[in-house]
Amino acid sequence: MRATLMFLWRLAVAIGCTSALALAAGPAQNAPIRSRSAIIPISPEQQVALGVRLAAVQPAAAAHLALPARVVVPIAHQAVVSAPVSGLVVTILVNAGDRVKRGQILAELSSPQIAQLQRERADAATQQGLARAQVQRDAQLVQEGIIPAARLQQAQARQREADAMMDERALALRLAAGDAGLDGKARVRAPMDGVIVQSLALPGQRLDMSAPLFHIATPGQLGLEIEATPDQAASVEPGAAVGVPEAGAEGVLQTKAPVLSAGQTVLLRVRLTKPGSLPAGALVQASVSLPAQRGLWRVPPASVTQMAGHDAVLVAVQGGFRIVPVRVASRLNDAVIVAGPLRTGDQVAASSVVAIKAAAAEAAP
Repeated sequence: MRATLMFLWRLAVAIGCTSALALAAGPAQNAPIRSRSAIIPISPEQQVALGVRLAAVQPAAAAHLALPARVVVPIAHQAVVSAPVSGLVVTILVNAGDRVKRGQILAELSSPQIAQLQRERADAATQQGLARAQVQRDAQLVQEGIIPAARLQQAQARQREADAMMDERALALRLAAGDAGLDGKARVRAPMDGVIVQSLALPGQRLDMSAPLFHIATPGQLGLEIEATPDQAASVEPGAAVGVPEAGAEGVLQTKAPVLSAGQTVLLRVRLTKPGSLPAGALVQASVSLPAQRGLWRVPPASVTQMAGHDAVLVAVQGGFRIVPVRVASRLNDAVIVAGPLRTGDQVAASSVVAIKAAAAEAAP
């Protein structure tokens, strides 16, 4: 017991001396270790007194990255239906959760703009009919030699102008309200097959032009959006397998955003090949498979430390710990993937690493 107390006292003095020397040394702290293969002598009793915990080195061939994700519907499978003109909502014919078909009427709006478009189309149709009738009469008169051919050519030109005006008025009305009679109502139709996710208007409500009415999504088409740190994003590549085990969902990493978000994260997009029981909008924990590489090892995050300006781990050996330099390949939530001269079954210090380093400084001549 007395020997342990004396060791702890000498360890505290060594930590203080080491800090003072580090401040005074400045850039010299990156000088190489005298002997990286030397053993840091610490007895089992001293390890217990310092609270040293050991962890086994594991191969990183089947490593996974656990990241929070949000279940989304891909943009290509969504649509927002907006009011074609400003007006009054007369009827809403569908509710949230209803399945709709492309071209199905979703709502009716009453608007003076629609009445004007309908009247303009009716006027264009009248002018088109008159122009066509005039061409037929002039063609008959030219055939009988009563009028010159130039007069028929003028009538044909007016018919072409009337046809173009009719096409323009009909298109404007179809875009705004569908093909309807002179009733001043716009009939809003579904642009795609899908499910009504949101119904954003009520009967009797006045809306401005382009105000959203409905949000439609294709059922069964889901994906994941994952926010990852730059280090985490660098450790995965498109094509990596992604899963949500608790929901039975599986997918493939499709893209990584080329720029950082406002929160300094990288957006990962996942296409779900098997959505399982995931609902759109849910927040889940996704498991991203890391590429299998030989020569990589999985160690606890606290076991990686800096020795003489380089990453290293402390491997337990008889009578103490051996310093093993490593290279950090990636950092996960609960582990660090490193490359170095390690073996399966090696035990590394996973706690009290600072105290072990202080003991090494005390033991140095």
